[in-house]
Amino acid sequence: MESILVERTPPVHEPIQDRVVGTVELDRVDVAPGRRLRAFTALIHCTDATLGKVALRANHSPFMEKGFPATYGDAFEWVCGDEGAEIRAELADLPLRINVHGNAFLREKGEFSHAPDPELHKALQDLGDEINEDIHEACFAFDDPDLFYPGVDDGIEPVTDEHVELVIWAMQRELLRELRMPVGWTAMDGHAASLPAVTLVDLPWRVQRALVERRRLRYQEFGIGYEQWKQGKWSLWDVPEDADWVPRRQQRLAAS
Repeated sequence: MESILVERTPPVHEPIQDRVVGTVELDRVDVAPGRRLRAFTALIHCTDATLGKVALRANHSPFMEKGFPATYGDAFEWVCGDEGAEIRAELADLPLRINVHGNAFLREKGEFSHAPDPELHKALQDLGDEINEDIHEACFAFDDPDLFYPGVDDGIEPVTDEHVELVIWAMQRELLRELRMPVGWTAMDGHAASLPAVTLVDLPWRVQRALVERRRLRYQEFGIGYEQWKQGKWSLWDVPEDADWVPRRQQRLAAS
């Protein structure tokens, strides 16, 4: 479901490095570029704006105090400097998933539950949005079975038919967990019936395969491969800098 802030808040264009810490939210319409820098914003917060005390969200213990409101550029420069070695190490060993309970990471196929499912780390919001854009584009095939929807020929490990089926099931679980509300709905409207989720397995098989290939590519674009997935870890420093990169979803919403 797209939040009301996404629908009604004007897009933000100011460069991230110039903004005061605490003023960036990745789930809002924000077209400021920088793949790694955007992820960095979700990993830190300000514990005292006046003194520019900045901490990792994971521990809330300030690692920097500027004496005046600190920008994301200030914080990133500090982390990358001589004093930031310990913080850099922490940002190289981040949990890939949240809401992981015991061995319940992958439930048996066919089981859907209202219990919290594992989610990507909040700093990977842009990755999730990129995958959602791929799903959004794939769904046009329901109206046009001949839709040109290319997969990925080079740059990823090949995916088997069994893997396609498993990933499509996992994506369906996410769609069922995060049902959308009707367009124009606001919190003031109170309760409203959510819209039904699309059935991804009804997409043409070639589109399902292309969607799964794109998903694997999106993870790779954030420095996450099979080993990181298996270990449940990711590193900010494996995320390419990509200084000019802006998520497609942010661009689409800003344009509308």
